[in-house]
Amino acid sequence: MKRILVHLIRGEAQSAHEAITKDLAERFDTFPLHDRIAPHLTLKRWFELSDEGMKGLYTVLDDFADLHTQTAYRLKGFGHFGEDVIYVDVVPSKETSSAVRELMAVLHGIEGMTFDEYDNEEDDLHATVVMGALGPFDFDEVWNYVTSIKQPDFVMRFDNIALLKRTEERWVLERVWELK
Repeated sequence: MKRILVHLIRGEAQSAHEAITKDLAERFDTFPLHDRIAPHLTLKRWFELSDEGMKGLYTVLDDFADLHTQTAYRLKGFGHFGEDVIYVDVVPSKETSSAVRELMAVLHGIEGMTFDEYDNEEDDLHATVVMGALGPFDFDEVWNYVTSIKQPDFVMRFDNIALLKRTEERWVLERVWELK
């Protein structure tokens, strides 16, 4: 079963992200992210693990959550990766960047965990609002629109790590680890 590790966006920022993705889906016929996955920052992209690997992952995340305190970041404005992804940008504190790097380092110790070139990018945290790989869209049209609307600006807490698993229709929550 495919899984991802994420940080769940909560509160007003969650509602704003859902409203943006819904608006884009209705206005431009983009992929309806708001119906398929909770607003989040991806920490570790798709992976599949054996039962033993999952036990190791749970142990690593239990320990990580016990040792790490909440840190700050900001969701501010929009950015894009080429003409394929538009996202709400993340401005992490030094402490948040450090926590994410530490998390990636301990994940490398889990037997069977696989990584791709995007898993090792530093400070590329973002909250996707539209992605061409999920459904084609006119980049210029959508980009011009998102840069003309009120820009998101939320001070946030990096306070959780969540494990999501893929079902036929959507990504569902398997477990959340709350940081101290």
